[in-house]
Amino acid sequence: MNEDKKNARHRSTLPTDRDDLRIQVTDDTSYTLIRIGSDVTYHSSSGAMAETKHVYLGNSGIAARLRAGKASNVLEVGLGTGMSMLMTVDLAVQTDAPLDYVAIEWDLLSESILRGLKPETWLQDGSLANEYLSWRSRLGAAELPSTHTWHAGEKQRVTIHCIDAEQFNGTPEQFDGIYFDPFAPEVSPGLWELPVLERMFDVLKSGGTLVTYCVKRQVRDRLAAVGFSVQKSPGPPAGKREVLIAKKIR
Repeated sequence: MNEDKKNARHRSTLPTDRDDLRIQVTDDTSYTLIRIGSDVTYHSSSGAMAETKHVYLGNSGIAARLRAGKASNVLEVGLGTGMSMLMTVDLAVQTDAPLDYVAIEWDLLSESILRGLKPETWLQDGSLANEYLSWRSRLGAAELPSTHTWHAGEKQRVTIHCIDAEQFNGTPEQFDGIYFDPFAPEVSPGLWELPVLERMFDVLKSGGTLVTYCVKRQVRDRLAAVGFSVQKSPGPPAGKREVLIAKKIR
């Protein structure tokens, strides 16, 4: 859920069934969402798919784990459009790698909005997107708080916690990688505070990696303060200049 708002309003948009959201065509032709009035986007306007592959699947090491057939546990803070989740599940299915994917989302988007994003175009196996959309349609309105599970394959499970991420309590040393993708600190400040970041450190396995698009100095300092080894890394081609990688060394 990106902080890059540069020129966002000048890109093509399409309507959704919500007055506060429109579909935006990003520079790599993949679709994301933009909040009306604030120009806050769910992905980089420079390329939603490019950002997802590079920042989350790539920098976290999860893509490499799945390609090696390793069982992987992933936490995503901010499910949003589901792009990171679906692309991770798609890779796990293609490589027959066990995957336990946990996502936190306060505002679970409707099936109709998700369908308008053409999620089948993000994946090698487009049928996975249709299966997820069918599951989302059957789910209907998600109460708060609530938890829902989608069995994407025999070895791939997705659990979605519809809660405020500040209330999430996971099992220590549970996850191999964390996709930390809430809205930017100026939009959702509580999710970038020390208590949440401490929890992220606790639930990450030793040697695991937290990745995020945000490289603000305050965020880097807070991640380091809770124990992460933090470094900036080049962003995706034509996207943000730098993104963030935070490793749990001990």
